[in-house]
Amino acid sequence: MARLQRLARFPLGFVLPAVLVLAAIVAFPTVYLLYLSVRHWVIIEPLRYFDGLGNYVRVLRSPDFWNSARVTAFYIVATSLATLVLGMGLALSLNRSFFLRGVVRALVVLPLLVPPIVSGFAWKFLLNREIGVLGSYILPALGVKASLLADPNLALFSVVIADMWSRTSFMFLILIAALQSIPGELYEAARIDGASMVQEFRHITLPLLVPAIIIGLIFRSIEAVNTFDLIYVMTQGGPGTATMTLSIYGWKVAFTSFDIGRGAAIAVMMLVATVIGTTVLIRRIRR
Repeated sequence: MARLQRLARFPLGFVLPAVLVLAAIVAFPTVYLLYLSVRHWVIIEPLRYFDGLGNYVRVLRSPDFWNSARVTAFYIVATSLATLVLGMGLALSLNRSFFLRGVVRALVVLPLLVPPIVSGFAWKFLLNREIGVLGSYILPALGVKASLLADPNLALFSVVIADMWSRTSFMFLILIAALQSIPGELYEAARIDGASMVQEFRHITLPLLVPAIIIGLIFRSIEAVNTFDLIYVMTQGGPGTATMTLSIYGWKVAFTSFDIGRGAAIAVMMLVATVIGTTVLIRRIRR
């Protein structure tokens, strides 16, 4: 007891362990990343030196970077909006009482338990033109003759579909939790006033779900920016550069071209863009 009383006089003693852990797992890698990004560091070259903003300039001058930024932006918007719409539909449907509701909810959440790399392998085999159920039977029967993962115009959509299957359950969990927190008295009052289901959704459900929607979009956007394993397993950024997001591009620069400095600069730019985007969404929640 006496020891706790002594510690109570020094609040820093309680938060210092957490601060040290955060410094070890967050601050140090971030600072080291910034350090690498301003150095000329190519593994196959013996000369390493301070390069200032040289790596950033070379990245911004690269057409591959801007193509990867475009692919990443499309991937973020497509996956975030698709999982939001599907998650909203599932949450509204499964928020009502019906027989075996618990079982259906468990099945909806099940894809979230599958690691992205496993999902990538599964969808790669499903879409395979030789052995895949979708690629060799269902899609040709629907008139789709091209191999989705080999077609530059369709490969990105295939990756988006795989991501939707894997991560819609996450958005569903956030939205259904928010739906269950809405007081039922609001809907009862609306029905007494003669409101339809569409009016209830527009004037009660949707406004009260906005904070949960924004939180879900924040997490989905961060996850989409950093998606690597699913895309790498399915397409490795191909065909060509059709699915080369910034995470794939940065990996290829750092570990295929062995340019650690330029790869670190790409990572720093991704970090800055993510921080700016999440800050805007967080301010929207506070309002």
